[in-house]
Amino acid sequence: KRQPNSPLAVVEHSHGSSHHHIVSDPASEIADPLEPCASAKTAKAVRSATHRLRSRRRALPSAEGAGDGEALDSRLRSRSSSSSSSSSSSSSSSSTDKKSKRASKKNIIFNTRNPVIIWLANNELHLSLALLAVVHGCYWAGYQWPLLWIQMQHKAPTADNGVTDSHDVRYVRGIHDIKFIAYWIVQIIAMRSLCLHHIMPVVARIISVKGARETRRFSEMAWTLLYITTTWTIGFRVWQSSPYYMNTASFYANYPDDHMRMPYGLKWYYLVQAAFWLSNMYTIHVEERRKDHFEMMTHHAVTIALVLSSYHFHFTRFGHAFMLVMDFPDIFLTCAKMFRYIGSEIMPNIFFAIFTVSWIATKHYLCLKMMISIWTQGPTLVPHEKRFPHYPNSYASYPIASVLWAFLFVLQLVLIYWFVLILKVIQRVLIKGEEANDNRSDNEDEGESEDSSVSPDMASDEKTFASAPSISNKSSSSTLASQ
Repeated sequence: KRQPNSPLAVVEHSHGSSHHHIVSDPASEIADPLEPCASAKTAKAVRSATHRLRSRRRALPSAEGAGDGEALDSRLRSRSSSSSSSSSSSSSSSSTDKKSKRASKKNIIFNTRNPVIIWLANNELHLSLALLAVVHGCYWAGYQWPLLWIQMQHKAPTADNGVTDSHDVRYVRGIHDIKFIAYWIVQIIAMRSLCLHHIMPVVARIISVKGARETRRFSEMAWTLLYITTTWTIGFRVWQSSPYYMNTASFYANYPDDHMRMPYGLKWYYLVQAAFWLSNMYTIHVEERRKDHFEMMTHHAVTIALVLSSYHFHFTRFGHAFMLVMDFPDIFLTCAKMFRYIGSEIMPNIFFAIFTVSWIATKHYLCLKMMISIWTQGPTLVPHEKRFPHYPNSYASYPIASVLWAFLFVLQLVLIYWFVLILKVIQRVLIKGEEANDNRSDNEDEGESEDSSVSPDMASDEKTFASAPSISNKSSSSTLASQ
C-alpha cells in the first residue's frame, strides 16, 4: 500500500499465515518517496529503497496489479479451508483410531451398517443392566408394577370356586406374557454380552486360545453351549414329568381343555425360548456374517412364527417336544467347534461324528415323524365337536394346521440344505483326510492375525465381509446355521 502523505513507504502483504512488513528507508524525509527529489543523495537513497521494495513485492505472489486483493483473499481462504479440512481429517482419523482401539478391545464383528444397531451393540451391556436395575430397584422400593415383568402372570383356577390349588398351579396365556418376554430379552442380551466380552475371553486366554478370531468364535460357542445345555436340561425335565413324554398321541388328546392350562415349567420354557429367538433377530446383526446369512434369517423367522403361533393356538405340547428335538444336536456341534478353536485334532472329529448321527436322528427322522402325526393322529384324536370354530378356545382346523405344517416344511427345507453341507464336510474328512470344519459358518479370512480387528466405522460391502472382518448373535441354538 502506498502512503503518499506518510514519511515512510510501507507495504504489508499476507502470505499464508505470516505477515510481511516492507518499509522504505526512514532517512528520506519527502512527501512521496516515489517522486523526484531535489537532493541527489536523498533521491539515490529513495531509488535504492524503492528498488528493494519492488524486488520484495515481486517475490511475493499477487502483491501488485488490479484485483490482487481479491485474488489474495480467495487464495488465503482456499488455503485456510484446506488446512482446516486437513486438520478435521486428521482429527477424524484420530477419532477413528480411538474407535478402532475400542472395537479391538471388545473384539466384535458387526454384520450391519445400521447406526442404531451398531450403537446398541456397543452399549448393549450398559443399557440392559440399566433397564434391569430400574425394574428390580423399583420392585425393592415397594412398587408392584415390576412384578408384571419379572414374574409370570395369568394363573388358572383349578377348582370350581375359583381358588387355585397351590400343589398344582396352572397358567394360561395372557397379555402380560409380552412383558415377561421383553424382560427376558433384555436379560438374555445382558448375559450374552457379559459372557462374550468379559468372561469367555479370560477363559480363552487361560486355556491358550490363540488369535482374536479364535477367541471371538470360542466365546460365541461357549455362550451357545451354556444356553443350550441349561434350557434343554430344564425343558427335558419338564417333558419327563408330562403326560406326553415319548407319546405323540398325547400331543392331541383332550385338546384344548388340558392344553390351555400349562404347568409353570412348560410356560417358563416356552416364553424364555420365545425371548431367545426374538433376541436372535438382533444378535444376528452383531456377529460376523455367515455365508448362509439368508438361510439363517429364514430359519429364525420361521422358528419365531412357529413358537408364537403354537403358543397362541394351544399347541404347546407339540412345540415343546419339537424344540427339544431341534436343540439336542447343537450341543455336540458347539463342543466340536470349541475343541477346534482350542487346537485339538481328535476331539472335533469325534464330536462332529456324534453331531452328524444325532442330526439325522432328530432333525430329520423325529421331526418328520412329528410332522406326519399332525395329519395321521390329529384328526382322529381331536373330535369334530372340539374343532375350530365350534368349541371355545379351540384352534384345531385344517386351515390352521396347514399353515403350521407349511412353516415346518420350510424349516425342513433349510435343514436339508444344511445337511448337504454336512455331507460335504464328511466327504472331505473321509476322502481327503481334512479336519471336520464347518464350511459355511466362518466367512472371514482364515489367516486373520491375532490382533486383527476393525472399528464399527469401517463398514463395507459384502465383498469386504467375504474377505476380511469388517465391523462388530448368539447364533441359532437349534440348527447348524446357528454356529
